[in-house]
Amino acid sequence: MADVDVNGDWDAQHATADSDERKLTTSLSTSVLAVLLALIIGGLILLMSGENPLTAYSAMADGAFGSSFSLGETLSRAAPLAIVGYGTAVALRAGLITIGAQGQVVAGAIGALLTAQFFENAPSAVAIPAAALGGALFGMAWVLVPALLRARFNVNEILSTLLFTEFAALLIEYLLNNPLKPPTAITPQSEPYPTNGVLGLVVDGTRFHFGVFAACAIGLAFVWWVRSDRGFSYDLYGENPSLAQSLGISSNRVIINSLLISGAAAGLVGWMQAAGLLQRVYVQIASDIGFFGLVVAFLGGATAGGVLVAALLFGALQSGGLAMQSSEGIPASLSDIVQALLLLGFSIRYAPQIIRLTRRVGANFTLIGKRRA
Repeated sequence: MADVDVNGDWDAQHATADSDERKLTTSLSTSVLAVLLALIIGGLILLMSGENPLTAYSAMADGAFGSSFSLGETLSRAAPLAIVGYGTAVALRAGLITIGAQGQVVAGAIGALLTAQFFENAPSAVAIPAAALGGALFGMAWVLVPALLRARFNVNEILSTLLFTEFAALLIEYLLNNPLKPPTAITPQSEPYPTNGVLGLVVDGTRFHFGVFAACAIGLAFVWWVRSDRGFSYDLYGENPSLAQSLGISSNRVIINSLLISGAAAGLVGWMQAAGLLQRVYVQIASDIGFFGLVVAFLGGATAGGVLVAALLFGALQSGGLAMQSSEGIPASLSDIVQALLLLGFSIRYAPQIIRLTRRVGANFTLIGKRRA
């Protein structure tokens, strides 16, 4: 890459700025056009089903942004998706696909609860960060074995992380039916989360809690990571493992660390769900956050801005879709179709990044196969 003219060549800088502006304008135009087409197709489907598209879309927008409660619902749904997406993006950029975030969220929720119970008598200033750390560490612990298997024995991380997700589901079901279940509880659940570790609400009457701001901190950390020397070396490994190793970059370190980072992010989400949103641990505490987080990472092209926008889009579609169904009586299946079309249209914006990530991971698996042969 050529060095920037230290004397400040105005013409070159102006040309670069014009080029960047044209690229930005083109990408934004493509995004808007894709979303408009998705809305039109969705509207036609609604018309054929006997529904009014304008009424449906109005209800969806109102359910996502029309009130403080709606906005809080959107943000509380988008924040965990963004955090999981950022963690998954670190692994994707290193050429790894982890689909174990679902289990890591569960492990993080358990770890955060146990840590909060241990610090039940401590000040909130101690109990809250301790529980967050406990959630992150449990999330890392849950991906440690798959990371070591991938680094030492080239075991496919997709299969191993998926298997550990199943382990997590069995573990939380056992814990919430036995040692962690209150004596008076009928359904599987934990004791209430200790009050000194609860994340308060930013706006009363909503589900917008202070844990949502963790997504902003993780997003800034992700930006720093991408721009750091360590992040660049991991990206280089993801692009060309052989070249990276020839430059002294340890493949084992890249694999283990990137997967541990993704596990820590998912574990933090488990803490957020337990301490902020639900204030108790349930069997379904992870919902589908882990799987949607992977989609968010791909849809956002494993970039900071892309992951954020994709997470907000998912959060808005989820909260708005529920409102559309409840207020207008539109079947859930039609709501899901509209959401899928909107996501498909928006994904066009990040199609090049998604294709590049897919090729990168595929190339890494091909290299593993050659080594085994």
